[in-house]
Amino acid sequence: MHLSHEPIYHENSETKNLVVFIHGFMGTPHQFDGLAESVHSLGFSTAALLLPGHGSTVKDFSSTKMERWQSHVNAEIERFSRSHQKIYLVGHSMGCLLAINAAVKHSSSVCGLFLIAGPFKLRFFSFYSTKIRLKLLFYRRSHPMKSEYLAASSVPLRPSLVWRVIKPYFELKKLARLAKGRLQDIRVPVKAVYSKADDLVATRGLEILKAGLTHAPFEYEILSDSLHVIFPEHEQRKIIRLFHRLLGEDC
Repeated sequence: MHLSHEPIYHENSETKNLVVFIHGFMGTPHQFDGLAESVHSLGFSTAALLLPGHGSTVKDFSSTKMERWQSHVNAEIERFSRSHQKIYLVGHSMGCLLAINAAVKHSSSVCGLFLIAGPFKLRFFSFYSTKIRLKLLFYRRSHPMKSEYLAASSVPLRPSLVWRVIKPYFELKKLARLAKGRLQDIRVPVKAVYSKADDLVATRGLEILKAGLTHAPFEYEILSDSLHVIFPEHEQRKIIRLFHRLLGEDC
């Protein structure tokens, strides 16, 4: 199914509480459809952002710098804070880093962070990760695993992406260093999710969160079967339960 990669907003006129979803490197707002639906049914408004350079061309993506990603997230949260009392941030992968930085900047508005596969430690060049990517390369587009990865990317998967991805990859690394240094400034509840089977992000990143979040209530869940952008239904339910606990905590 072809997805239009655009920002997704669902306002609930009866609440002043908002959940903002921030996708990751090459990701799409549609990655959060299930989570967004689950919290909208609880009475929250939801907003899934589309980061600069995404949803367009490989050239646009490869020329986008870290500052544009962060500035966009900050500007959106600033805009939302004028009409919402409580804002919760959900990030996947690179979106976790953007959420951490934004939570520090907008500390008076952000009430909680939900971080999925925060990329503080990458396993991109590991044997396991390489094996997964080779499988994806040779699978037909109709293969369930490949079709899910294609649907989770807002950047066209063209041959030129192999070398054009290098520049934004280093922007991601800079963003990770910046977010790591700001963890000690987080004062709101944080929940995190990692997976042992993640093909891009290592669970060792959890140790960085534990060490850095010295002033924030912190809870985490380690999954067994989820890949970086593929989450089996039984683990999707675990993520939703943990996320709903965050929304039930005091700001």
